[in-house]
Amino acid sequence: MATTNIKRSTSASRLVNYAEKRAVQKDGHNIQIDYAKTEFKQVREVFGNSGSTQAYASRLAFSPDEFNPQSEKDQLKVLEIAKEVYSKAYPNQQVALYVHNDTQSLHVHAVIGAINLETGKKMHGNWHEYRERIVKITDKVVRSHGLSVTVPQIRPEKRSMAEIKMKARGQLTWKDQIRNAIDTTMSDARISDFKTFKDKLMEKAINVYERGKELTYELTGTKYKARGSKLGDDYKKETIKNELDRRYERQYGTGRELDSTWLNGRGERVKKEQQARTGLKKRAERAIQDYEQRTARENSIRNAEPKKSKGKGYGGPSL
Repeated sequence: MATTNIKRSTSASRLVNYAEKRAVQKDGHNIQIDYAKTEFKQVREVFGNSGSTQAYASRLAFSPDEFNPQSEKDQLKVLEIAKEVYSKAYPNQQVALYVHNDTQSLHVHAVIGAINLETGKKMHGNWHEYRERIVKITDKVVRSHGLSVTVPQIRPEKRSMAEIKMKARGQLTWKDQIRNAIDTTMSDARISDFKTFKDKLMEKAINVYERGKELTYELTGTKYKARGSKLGDDYKKETIKNELDRRYERQYGTGRELDSTWLNGRGERVKKEQQARTGLKKRAERAIQDYEQRTARENSIRNAEPKKSKGKGYGGPSL
């Protein structure tokens, strides 16, 4: 069986440092695995797309009943399967893969570059959509290798025993009031920014507070408040903001860095953006090609260094 997950990260280098240190096998897709940190950074610089999200961390784990963590043959096999999974899921992304055997089950850590090499744009979408997609592809690939698939169940809502009893009696809990208000607000596809999201909830007597990686929801005029993570995955800060970002990009075709004045003359700007993306793609290809040629030359020079023969020093014909 195989299980998988995915989450966003602000540092590709940090993910690589963690995964590489414990790796027993490694490989890459659209990346030279020994220079992963350098190439992740190079692509971000070439496309001028740094931002807060640099990469996505994913983990593909296999059952100890199917693979022995200490077997090199099994390690290479799960690496082969993982490469097939992630190359199908992210054909235009950089993906660094690292096999770990430090638990009872062999597992592969994947560091997925956020930037699409074809478009120069970052991955934008709902966390649940990403996870559902990678799970479906994993399911298909591992079954083609004769393996079974186990998909962990997501618990969309977390309820206390008191809530469960109230629900059984047909009573609406205060947490349900908050959930219903959020669900109603997010059902309006026109809402694509966090300020509007907060304003609409305020109209429904729900205050929203950002606290680090959490959102806290409060019923106005009461002491009832709950973190999004306690309400369920659908109400977490990451889930809400990812969905709003996806809607914003779908509506305006760009990131949030640009203000509303960008909309003036949008047709001409779209044309210029397409030309710029084409130019960026070519520069990225040239940069990667130059890097590979430079590496090949350096290797060639090292291999061609004269060897010292006995009693004759460096170079020169034998006399």
